[in-house]
Amino acid sequence: MELLFFAGFLLVGLAALAVWVWALIDAIKTPDGTFRAGNQLIWVLVILFGNLLGAIIYLIVGRPAAPIR
Repeated sequence: MELLFFAGFLLVGLAALAVWVWALIDAIKTPDGTFRAGNQLIWVLVILFGNLLGAIIYLIVGRPAAPIR
């Protein structure tokens, strides 16, 4: 039972880390001036210091909208 709990906790932690890294890389690679709000430095700092919550805020508020095809 404890092993199952540990495996679930590890899976959730790895997923959170993946979202955080993805948001950080996306914010670094996105050209400055294309963000919906703020600039690149602000969003990188929000993601770095806000951890998972900062990454989620970036993905909801700051990430540029996808181009319409």
